[in-house]
Amino acid sequence: MGKPLTPKVFQSGQVSAATPLLSFLAGPHAEAIAAAWPAPHGAFLALPAARRHAAAILLARGERDLRDLVALVERRRDSQVAAQLVGPNAPGGLVKALARMGETLWRAEDYELFLKLFVGSSANRVLRHMERIEPGRLELINELPERLREAQLVGHVTSVQAARDIGLALRLIEAMNGEDQRRRVEQSLLKSKSADSLFQKAAAALRAERFVGPSPPPALPAHFKPVHTMVDLERVALEFRNCLRDFTNDIVNGRMAVFVWCGQPTGVLALRWDPAGWRLGEAEAADNEELPEPALRGLVADLVAAGIRTGPSTWHLSNRLHRHIHGNETVLTSWRDRLELGELWD
Repeated sequence: MGKPLTPKVFQSGQVSAATPLLSFLAGPHAEAIAAAWPAPHGAFLALPAARRHAAAILLARGERDLRDLVALVERRRDSQVAAQLVGPNAPGGLVKALARMGETLWRAEDYELFLKLFVGSSANRVLRHMERIEPGRLELINELPERLREAQLVGHVTSVQAARDIGLALRLIEAMNGEDQRRRVEQSLLKSKSADSLFQKAAAALRAERFVGPSPPPALPAHFKPVHTMVDLERVALEFRNCLRDFTNDIVNGRMAVFVWCGQPTGVLALRWDPAGWRLGEAEAADNEELPEPALRGLVADLVAAGIRTGPSTWHLSNRLHRHIHGNETVLTSWRDRLELGELWD
């Protein structure tokens, strides 16, 4: 698919070569387009929307002689334009799909996601049936597992967060009940006739097929010090000035494990067990302060390598899937948000 899409930035202090109309329609691509189609940009503005989007993609790559690019976009066949965008084996209908992107040009990263999805066999079928292609819908499709990228199911998914939660539910279903059960649930979800049915099915599948008790927490590297006794728990609770003692019963019953992390700064973390295994429930410095993100990323990487997951419990995720039916959701945008720390009562 060529070079990554990284549009050239117009240098501060230069006089813009783009007219206000072009700047409005082309956004970050305006100056590059003005270099290829000088003001008043009539030949560019007269192009069909598909050809304007194609020009933006090619200019963002910075890989062609401008005269060749103009000739390609203005005069060559759709198949030739498609081949330049994604290679000689470009799927049919690519330029027609560009025509459904609207009049305003997109960000380079949104074009990159579109091209990635269009050349994939699963999302391609969905994109061909969409009356209007928008960046937000592409992100939603990208979050869904490949086997669920079918037009009817995509139409039932209400948001990017909802798509992300469906994918997460399927991963937890496999962790609890195996790959065969995950595939059966996928087939059931594909037959959903409504958003209500889709999310109800996904939530209902988040239950263990067998009754099992907590397993021992995985072994962690030496810089994670386990809290094994009530004396240790009292000492750590006082040292870090937190509420760990409120969870004594869960710790004794094996549903929660506490560790001191000997990093910079030091922190304390709580692991929780549910039917999908052990997950990170909380990680904080003293006085319930957040750990700096670089430290938290290192801590999380060690836990994931040891087989511990992050994110919601099966119970919380099931509840959230029910809320998606009515559009009531908490949008988790940042990496830290998606860890969902603080979920200790489940």
